[in-house]
Amino acid sequence: MKIRILLIISLVILALLWWKNRDDDDFKMIFCDVGQGDAGLVILGNFQMMIDTGPENRKVLKCLENNLPFGDRKIEVVVATHWDLDHVGGIRDVLKYYEIEKLFSGTEPVEGFEQINYTGNLVAGDVLKYDLMRFEILSTEGVEGKGTSGNNDNSVVGVLNYKDYKFFMKGDAPREVEQRLVWRKVIEKSESGKVVLKVSHHGSETGTSRELLEMIKPEWAVISVGENSFGHPTGEVLVRLREGGAQVLRTDLQGEIKFVVK
Repeated sequence: MKIRILLIISLVILALLWWKNRDDDDFKMIFCDVGQGDAGLVILGNFQMMIDTGPENRKVLKCLENNLPFGDRKIEVVVATHWDLDHVGGIRDVLKYYEIEKLFSGTEPVEGFEQINYTGNLVAGDVLKYDLMRFEILSTEGVEGKGTSGNNDNSVVGVLNYKDYKFFMKGDAPREVEQRLVWRKVIEKSESGKVVLKVSHHGSETGTSRELLEMIKPEWAVISVGENSFGHPTGEVLVRLREGGAQVLRTDLQGEIKFVVK
């Protein structure tokens, strides 16, 4: 009798795990709710990539627990857009429970991250790819004459492509970087497809230029933000986004935001 009960329980558990992971072949772009910070999680089959890990408040672990396949303790790639703690402090939390296979940024790790296993620097033109997914690096160097290892200007800016979706990931890059990319035609109009903009610097007035919005015309604008004393997101940026026709999504209001592409 006990063996039969255990067998039934095992079958139920297997069924639940199958149900939880039944759409594992879908592409998922998840903007984690990590409070005042940034953390994006990309899942495609057994491949996972994180773009930032949020602050060191353990909230990123909840996002991973909610979305990673059961028993998967490896994250193939982590991209730190820059080394501000609200973007990378969570690496320490992640490393307690997961193996990070490769870790990239645009500049060398700053003080406090010397002991992590760092893979190397990304530069404009680099492409991280897996199956049909391509993460094309557009900028890591900031504006000429500006930017240091810990500066927002040096944020990794890239576009994540999967089928007809484009996700513009910008870290905390300021308007000057956006405008330079538009003027140099590094960022050009997308004639087809669906465009998602990860709004720069939690909706700070330092980013999200009209030039960028007029060029890429995002259908959705995701603001990763939590309770803060900086006034993020600013009314100025919210007006620009709505005038540009973007549907604004916010992690402080909606929580975790997920895009699934079949």
